[in-house]
Amino acid sequence: MKGFFSVEGAFFTVTGKICDMVVITVLWAVGCIPVITFFTSTASMYHTTVKCIRYDRGKVFEEFKDAYKKNLKQGIPLGILYGAAGGVIAAGDHYVLGMAASGTGAGVFQAAVMLLVSVLYAENLIWMIPVFSRFCDSFGNILRLNYVISSRYILRGVPMMLIIAAGALLIWISIPLVIIVPSLSALALSYLSEPGMHKYMPAEPENSGDWRYGRR
Repeated sequence: MKGFFSVEGAFFTVTGKICDMVVITVLWAVGCIPVITFFTSTASMYHTTVKCIRYDRGKVFEEFKDAYKKNLKQGIPLGILYGAAGGVIAAGDHYVLGMAASGTGAGVFQAAVMLLVSVLYAENLIWMIPVFSRFCDSFGNILRLNYVISSRYILRGVPMMLIIAAGALLIWISIPLVIIVPSLSALALSYLSEPGMHKYMPAEPENSGDWRYGRR
């Protein structure tokens, strides 16, 4: 028990990480206040959660601040692009669901097609967060790389979407959980996204100890 409650014991380690995740979530929420910075802030949250919480590297505030600055320029147009695409898809969903309610074969078929489009959009959107947080490239190349990765690991996108859905459900059940669920969801997502991204990163230098390659 002494070891459990020591400064380096499990109790203080776990509670320290929980506090850090709360701080990360607060920083994320503040960073999202201008809605168009959603991508910037969410990618920064993912980066900070993986580096500081999963791999115990760096300081939460400094990592988030540096990532936010790095992501801001491309994050705004990404937010506008995905927001516009999401709006168009949502409008399409609303339209075809009305047609499907009529019971016609054409309406049901169009609703099924729009459902598939919506799922693919959601998967591409979720994958963009870790991809954007990790790779530094031109706007177009980031979009292409995300398309390649999300297509290659399309089945992995299903549990990733379930993680987001579970997080939303937890917040709906208990609003106070909003203070930690976003960062917790990012941590859970990293166990699915990180192995996929490793295959598209440069070869790891020998004995580099780089956390981005899963080194502690």
